[in-house]
Amino acid sequence: MSASPAFELNHGTLEANRRFAEIAEPLSELSPIDSEESFNHYCREACRLWAGHFRNPIGRTSEQFTNLLAQIERRSQQVIKTDWGGVVVTRHEHPQVEKWIVMEQGAYLALEMHEQKDERLAVKEGAGLILWRRMADQPLAVQALLPGDEFHLEPGKEHCLIATENLLVFERSLDPKGLDQDVIFIYEPDGAE
Repeated sequence: MSASPAFELNHGTLEANRRFAEIAEPLSELSPIDSEESFNHYCREACRLWAGHFRNPIGRTSEQFTNLLAQIERRSQQVIKTDWGGVVVTRHEHPQVEKWIVMEQGAYLALEMHEQKDERLAVKEGAGLILWRRMADQPLAVQALLPGDEFHLEPGKEHCLIATENLLVFERSLDPKGLDQDVIFIYEPDGAE
């Protein structure tokens, strides 16, 4: 049986920002992520530390978040309901995909990567954290997600979104294998609260 992949985490960007430095230190003590258990512990602890540090939300959500979440609950067309909220697909003209990622506070996505899919994420509302590999052979960077932030996730780059608050992200991607067919899960949420 092969060993689980290990991911060192770089909290430098969080540490450099006075607003987030207090949560960066205890999070850095949880590095590396090297198992499903350590991944889930890290994500839950990130949400707990954030909620303890920011007594009031720092990222607001609007009626758009509420309406998209309601659309997901109704399971209308072009909707994918998940344990963490869901996805509303607004455009799918193979290989181009545009969709809303609607995440409820305390939820997080799998640590994943794609072989061919190229993603561009734009944070529209709310707040959270992203774990992502900027360049090969570097630790996963941990950064705050705030409205206006944008990320380019190239094929082969590991990433995970953590909704420390309600979070609304718009994704534009080129997905040559087909909608959600190119996902390699490294570590998945265990569903525990």
